[in-house]
Amino acid sequence: MNYSQIKKFLNYLKIKKYHPVNYKKCEICNCKKTKEITLKSSWGNNKWGVLPVHCCVNCGFIFQNPRFDKHVYQEYYNNAYRNITLESIKPPKTFLDDQKKRGELLFKFIKKYIPKKGSMLDVGCSAGMMLLPFLRNGWKCSGNDPVESHIEYGRNKYQLSLEAIQAEDMVLKKNSLDLIIIMGSLEHVYDMNIVMEKCEKAIKKNGILVLEARGNPLGYTKNYFNLSHHRYFYENTMQLTMRKYGWEPFLTTTYPITGDSRENTQFCIGKYKGNNIKKTFKSLIKNGKRETYLDMFYKFKYFNYRAKNIKHLIAKIGK
Repeated sequence: MNYSQIKKFLNYLKIKKYHPVNYKKCEICNCKKTKEITLKSSWGNNKWGVLPVHCCVNCGFIFQNPRFDKHVYQEYYNNAYRNITLESIKPPKTFLDDQKKRGELLFKFIKKYIPKKGSMLDVGCSAGMMLLPFLRNGWKCSGNDPVESHIEYGRNKYQLSLEAIQAEDMVLKKNSLDLIIIMGSLEHVYDMNIVMEKCEKAIKKNGILVLEARGNPLGYTKNYFNLSHHRYFYENTMQLTMRKYGWEPFLTTTYPITGDSRENTQFCIGKYKGNNIKKTFKSLIKNGKRETYLDMFYKFKYFNYRAKNIKHLIAKIGK
């Protein structure tokens, strides 16, 4: 990104101060070599602009590159994020109702994997509605999110134990949690490795981690890559992320665990086993648990091809 491209993007976010960008290493395997998948991404509100996404040539991880410093993202999430994604700073009723429903379905699905009672954390909890069924069943629950208005709603309306902070700033007690859920939030954080390190220190042995992330594009990839998602997980990279921090994945699926309101999501659930899992992480990539740049390049090329052909088919049927 050159100076004028950076200024245009920052102006869109209503950030007056200039911030440079820096190229990043792969957040999963630490490889320095990346290749561009797309130059332009969605800025929201039917606007697209320069915001490159790269692929790691070692493991196939997809992420925004280059990146701004954390202050840009803090200002964005504090002032603009919900206005762009939900057109409102306050949580709309439809959004809150959906969170409640998703929480009910999640609890029903994972209760066979977790203790009857315990301590849990929701990283990127928004208003915290997904915690409600766990609270009703005797769980000690907490959550965090950078959007203050949503945190205030959960605190004031339901007296939830929520913090308005960036996930990287979490202060968690060691070996204190039986369950951590990160439901579509790991894509948003500034530094996913800091977040995962803190989660690992806080989890108990055999504690459960639930990751949710966007799945395959539903249409043209120009709408899929967007300013809010700094990285894009797939089955392989979700599992590698878990293994890097000691969780053994036992279920990775696109089955709609939390219902159909987020139809292109995928899930990975793992049990914490510690160093026995972590020590196999690098050898897994070396021995083939990876995607190549061409794998990922043609993956997205396929979705653009399919979207184009579906559009033509609909037009033909309409005639």
